Amino acid sequence: MRDAPGIRRRLRITRRLVTQRLHDLHGRYSRLFWSLHSAWALVTGIVVLVLAHNRYGFLKWVVLFLGLTWVSTLFFSRFAGLSDSSAFRFARGFVSYLTRVMYQETLFFLIPFYFYSTTFPSWNNAYVVMLAALAVLSCFDMLFDRLLRERPWFALAFFLVVTFSALQFFVPLLLGIRLTHGALIAAGVAFLAAIPLAYSWNDLKRGRVLLRLGIALVLTLAFVRAMRFAIPPVPLRLTKVRFSAQIDPRTLRIPAELGASTPAGNLTNGKLYATATIFAPSRLPAALQFRFLHNGRTVRWSRTVRLVAHDKGFRIWDVYKPARGPVQPGRYQVEIWTDDSQLVGRSEIAVTP
Repeated sequence: MRDAPGIRRRLRITRRLVTQRLHDLHGRYSRLFWSLHSAWALVTGIVVLVLAHNRYGFLKWVVLFLGLTWVSTLFFSRFAGLSDSSAFRFARGFVSYLTRVMYQETLFFLIPFYFYSTTFPSWNNAYVVMLAALAVLSCFDMLFDRLLRERPWFALAFFLVVTFSALQFFVPLLLGIRLTHGALIAAGVAFLAAIPLAYSWNDLKRGRVLLRLGIALVLTLAFVRAMRFAIPPVPLRLTKVRFSAQIDPRTLRIPAELGASTPAGNLTNGKLYATATIFAPSRLPAALQFRFLHNGRTVRWSRTVRLVAHDKGFRIWDVYKPARGPVQPGRYQVEIWTDDSQLVGRSEIAVTP
């Protein structure tokens, strides 16, 4: 027992040496470790991207990830500077790591579904490119972690974009409502979830702050409504457009499908029919219409067709007949739009003399 002080002293020295050694190793190899981890995160993200193909059942887990991400982001905004103890620094680093992982997996899961619903080229291309850029950014651990910790506005904007993107995909499937209504609900929920990240409870007691938030909410919903043309119509997806000279309106059977190029003489009745097959993963109310273009100029907008989509997909059709004479040679495009200006897809056919 008389050697106990010496033993404790040797233990303290040993602990100091081990701590110093670990600190030196961390300083020397931490950048290499996180660089390798970033590469690993990108690889796992690509794996998630591949596995997400038509895996709609995993969507509920994405929503759970969003809830956990909200909690972790709130942790940073409220408690990041509360303590400088080693235990708290470890907890902060662990929460930061979980936040990055959840962002990565959520984004890589969403990208395939948005990609399938995007028409190239069109205005909604930019949204998919943005999601892909954010997904890749989330794989650069050191940069992304610093942005989340040191730029509160960045963490807030990142959370808003990811949450809105996931919820506008999930809400229509969950509630069986129109895409427009689902997008507005998603924008409202994302906005309300972001409020605790940006304001403290004392701030929310002020009438002026509440008034600003109310105005901001209205402007956010109006912006989402006005920018629907720039957002892919997830989860709707155009799978095929078939052109023909005839069609049975009751069964939608086509006697003979036209190829990518057809002589005008094949259009015996002077009409060009288009039948679109659209996939939806569950029952969703949809309102769609056709747009015919001849050499880039709009020649017909069809009436709006209102129906309930289902998991086996559905077909809609329309016909273009010139007011005078037969169908003229040229390049014809058919576009399918929702009634709130979202482009579902397009196809084209060349009519030769």
